[in-house]
Amino acid sequence: MKKIKQFIFDYILRHQPDREVRFPHMELPLKVMIIYESDVLERNDAIKAIRQDLLRRQMDVTMWGYVEKKEISTLILPQSRILGTDSYNILGKLQKDALTDLQAETYDLLIDLTTRPCLPLRYIAMYTRSSFKVGLNLGEGVHDMLISPPNLDTEQAKPEATWLYDLIITYLTQIKSCD
Repeated sequence: MKKIKQFIFDYILRHQPDREVRFPHMELPLKVMIIYESDVLERNDAIKAIRQDLLRRQMDVTMWGYVEKKEISTLILPQSRILGTDSYNILGKLQKDALTDLQAETYDLLIDLTTRPCLPLRYIAMYTRSSFKVGLNLGEGVHDMLISPPNLDTEQAKPEATWLYDLIITYLTQIKSCD
């Protein structure tokens, strides 16, 4: 079933319409979407700290997470949402209501803090309407900029979301400063 789900995702990804990619100006206030894998207790302290950093930078932040369980205890808020397995159909695609909510907004920047291959989060990354998408290089072609740090073996040790966020922000600010 896993191979079928991946095949369907790859097929949908290949047939996505082209988008206009624009590199974000990190000095300006941006509308940012963060996607991440939630912890089982849905506390996500590291993600909350990242959100606070972006708010300090005067960014408008929306966060969507995913946790591998059926019932979610977190409230669904306009700026924060955690999806569970019940938000996806049997083929692994997003349910219509979640997809409608996701595509209702357009973002300047999508920051994918996923540190291991996770098909439900790939769907969120693919369907998010964003001018620029950045995330860790996990071998999938969803993002405009892939972070591939040397000596990173994702099989050995799972990198932390804060480490990945710091790396992404560093790269985005350094690249723009060299324009």
